[in-house]
Amino acid sequence: MQKTTPTNIRKAVEEDVLDCLILFKQFHKESKLPYSWDAKKTQEAIISSFPIDNYEILVAEQGEEIVGLLACMYSQPLFSSESISTEIAWYVNKDHRNSTAGFRLMKAYEEWAVGKGVKYVGMTYLENITDLSEIYEKKGYLKAETQYMKEF
Repeated sequence: MQKTTPTNIRKAVEEDVLDCLILFKQFHKESKLPYSWDAKKTQEAIISSFPIDNYEILVAEQGEEIVGLLACMYSQPLFSSESISTEIAWYVNKDHRNSTAGFRLMKAYEEWAVGKGVKYVGMTYLENITDLSEIYEKKGYLKAETQYMKEF
């Protein structure tokens, strides 16, 4: 029987920038998003997120290795005074998707959002990676929006 390494979920710190950058690049590559990858901009966004109260990057760590992340933020919509939280990127390295890392990141995100006084928590998925709608529905999420993109 193979011994599994426990997964620790924590907030990203500056020492995690390179690991997060690598995971964001893997996420972008797998997602087949139509826009280009910009490592410099991504690195700057990661670094600038650390002092911002309404933005967080959570990481899943197994041993000394960061194997996943979830970037999120909360705000108020233009038409409501209730806060909502949005998951911006949720990614676990392919080699660790059979672990609890993904679900533990989701749980930590929900706890973070509730701790910030958020009323609604949103999760997304990219159709090019996998359909997570069944998982979201089992976790109590309701489909609220679908996004389409057009290149100019």
